[in-house]
Amino acid sequence: MSAVRRWYIYLVCIVSLQAVAWAAISLLRDLFIQTWFAVDNAAIEIAIIVIGLPVYLVHWLWAQRLVQSDPDERGSVVRSLYLYGAMASLLGAAIPNAVSFLDALLHALLGVGEGLSQRWNLTSGDRMIHATAAMAVLGLLWLYHWRIIRADRRSAPESGLAGTIRRWYTLGFSAAGLAMASLGAIGVLRWLLFQIGPQGIIVGEAVLAQQMARLAVGLATWLAFWGQAQRRFAQPDEEERASVLRKVYLYAAVFIAVLTMVTTLTFVLASLFRRALHVISSGAGSDIRGAISILVPMAAVWGYHAWTLRQDVATVGEPHGQIWVRQLYRYLVAGIGLAAVLAGLGGLIGFLIRSLAGTIYVPGVPEPVAWYCAVLVAGLPVWLIPWWQSQRAALSPGMAGDDENRSLVRRIYLYFFLFVATMTVLSSGVYVVAQLVELALDGRSGGNLLAQVGQAIAYSLIAAVVWLYHGTILRADGRRAQAREAVRLASFQLAVVDTGEGRLGLSLAEALRRELPGVGLQTIGLSDASEGLLGPRVPLAETLDILAEANVIVGPWSMTLARGTEAGPGDEIARAVLASRAKKLLIPVPAEGWQWIGLRRYKEQIVIREAVRSVKHLLDVS
Repeated sequence: MSAVRRWYIYLVCIVSLQAVAWAAISLLRDLFIQTWFAVDNAAIEIAIIVIGLPVYLVHWLWAQRLVQSDPDERGSVVRSLYLYGAMASLLGAAIPNAVSFLDALLHALLGVGEGLSQRWNLTSGDRMIHATAAMAVLGLLWLYHWRIIRADRRSAPESGLAGTIRRWYTLGFSAAGLAMASLGAIGVLRWLLFQIGPQGIIVGEAVLAQQMARLAVGLATWLAFWGQAQRRFAQPDEEERASVLRKVYLYAAVFIAVLTMVTTLTFVLASLFRRALHVISSGAGSDIRGAISILVPMAAVWGYHAWTLRQDVATVGEPHGQIWVRQLYRYLVAGIGLAAVLAGLGGLIGFLIRSLAGTIYVPGVPEPVAWYCAVLVAGLPVWLIPWWQSQRAALSPGMAGDDENRSLVRRIYLYFFLFVATMTVLSSGVYVVAQLVELALDGRSGGNLLAQVGQAIAYSLIAAVVWLYHGTILRADGRRAQAREAVRLASFQLAVVDTGEGRLGLSLAEALRRELPGVGLQTIGLSDASEGLLGPRVPLAETLDILAEANVIVGPWSMTLARGTEAGPGDEIARAVLASRAKKLLIPVPAEGWQWIGLRRYKEQIVIREAVRSVKHLLDVS
């Protein structure tokens, strides 16, 4: 099936399917909810079904016939997009209707009034009918497409891009279910906690019913889709286990849970510090029950997904393509934690300077100090833990240390804070100097200079420390990288062969030593004329050993045909070049009677530059 025809068929199918589905849902609602029935609406809905259903059936049956005639069509990416897109749109609309149905059912069971916030002013019974109509139509259509996917899988297992589409569908609904269940758990726990102690906030049974419905539907959705993802991961499927998307999902869940917990903990700590500093406030964080209702579910989310990550690594290790996800998570968390630490520390130092200037009455500590302390205390472990893990990885020997040191995410993190520190020193310094110049020019109208520049001085001091620390880390990374590169170069054996007078071999060897200092390099001249430039001729036995042990052999193409002063040794060297397990880089040197097709005119400097570039590439991938 041509690509254009395929897109046409499936686009028509998805549009007509949605039109017919929602027309059928609206018609059922009109028929069973008496207050909703209107002739003009029913006429439009019937017309959409009468016209849209044949359009859908014609195109869908067309697609199915083409699948029967072409088995490869079952593995088509466009077909996978249609099937999973249709299932996602159907299930995505069915889930909120399931929440609405369960909410209405709980309202009826608990005897709770409908309230003014309910849409359309429907009774609990009508709300259940309203939701049931949607769930019935959407559920039947979803089940049909699910059966089609199962049939397709038996004939054409999902792999490549089709497998990625399925993972997006599975993990997307798993994430949606997890978010819904978490919000529902927070709401239910909040309701339970506010039944204990003073009623600072009135939380009624209507809210409980809504949160219980959200929790039940979200939990069922998450268990269904995450269970499917876990079953696939347990199978010996290398593509599934090497999936980056799964790692992104897990680290995103951990990151959001950590960020939510730290933010909530900051409000709690601010409340505690306000009380310790005798600052009376009824603002955010003054009632710890609200914070507990958030911390407990988020701690559960964090704990489970962190445990799953450790289990994944224990089961299949950490494929190289997934390392950057872990690095991104660690440096994001460390960056947020460090930003919080710097903000809190800067605020406290600025307050101390202004206090010394005598502009603040210390016993009447302002409320911002409580927030500075809270942000500092909450942010410190958030920065220290992932930063310590990253530093430990960077200092570890072997490939793990190399990967961490060369990580783009790590360098972005370090240079970002260097940039922020530099800009902070620049802006704060400009402000302080401007105030001093104004004072020197007697342009000031009075006031306390230290108090006015205190905050700028505080941020400048902190920025200088940040700049020095991260600059030290970068230099240490550079030294470790150089040391590891020297070891790697020394173990890399490179043989440069010259079949002519030696000038090409000498130029190439000099360029390689200049670009790759410390590399194990041997020059081999295969002619008597090369002795003056490349040194004494290497004995034949030693030459054969060099060629056998080399990682890369670079030389003119004629080295595979080389003839010495005697035919025997030349043939033996040519055979040694061909038999060596080294990578061979052949230089298209002109030779009488030979001509290369498709190559530009030979220029020695260009050829040497390209040869050096090729050797460096082979060294990087080795």
